[in-house]
Amino acid sequence: MKPPSRLIIAALVVATSLLAPSLLRSSLLVPSLLRSPLPLLPCLPAVTAPSGTGYQPSGLAALADAAVYYATTPTVPQQTHDEISLALAVLRRRAPVRLLVFGLGHDSPLWHALNPGGVTVFLEEDPEWHRAVCSASPFLRSHLVSYHTRLDQADLLFDTYRRLPSCVPGDGADDEPAVRGNAACPLALHDLPPEVYEHEWDVLMLDAPKGYFAAAPGRMAAIWTAAAMARARRGEGDTDVFLHDVDRKVEKMYAEEFLCNRFRVGGAGRLWHFSIPPVSRRDNRTAAGGGERPFC
Repeated sequence: MKPPSRLIIAALVVATSLLAPSLLRSSLLVPSLLRSPLPLLPCLPAVTAPSGTGYQPSGLAALADAAVYYATTPTVPQQTHDEISLALAVLRRRAPVRLLVFGLGHDSPLWHALNPGGVTVFLEEDPEWHRAVCSASPFLRSHLVSYHTRLDQADLLFDTYRRLPSCVPGDGADDEPAVRGNAACPLALHDLPPEVYEHEWDVLMLDAPKGYFAAAPGRMAAIWTAAAMARARRGEGDTDVFLHDVDRKVEKMYAEEFLCNRFRVGGAGRLWHFSIPPVSRRDNRTAAGGGERPFC
């Protein structure tokens, strides 16, 4: 029978060849390339130290480990070859980056490995799945988090968020809706681990939380939060946001409202890619509650 993970192995081989030159130029990574594969590190439910503290960056060893993993397991990543390639093109161009991934899964070792020299952090809401993935891949940096929404609230939240000043942009570049501590906005993920707020994220991958049954959290808050973080960015460059499962009503509706079609730069399969500039570098902005789509 044809191995189900052959495409993923091919992607890793290509990634290795493309990323190797930049790795060899990095003085921080040279020592790790000369040692044995990365040690297994604890998968903690909360990490309050600055991002990267106490963790070795992924490098060629992690790519090799990921290739072996996918070559010897019957499971495959949740995304297709074309979808993974879309994100890989951005990581090739921007790595090393700060990569925030919503959701743990069979593809988590892959995203860890494809960000050599960077910091990759995962957010997962299911305790049992969190334990299972961390047990299989204890080197991943992961947080167990909670969501406060339900999928069956998606329409109500969508129809009412403009009435809440805490959920919409203000008039100036310094008057953006907060994420951290913003419990007044039901779409803000206001109580995530501290390191999520203490650092700006170059790339966000939204492939969680669950969004396929009424009591599931849905991705409404994850999408709003990604948009708010991207708008408030102060560092160089734009924020690349990838959203999976855009064939579903809620993902598509919230993506168009908060991530904005004008910033959509690509897509493959059920994955959309947005490159979102911060408000400080936009030519035009809308006032709080104004316009058809205040975030766009």
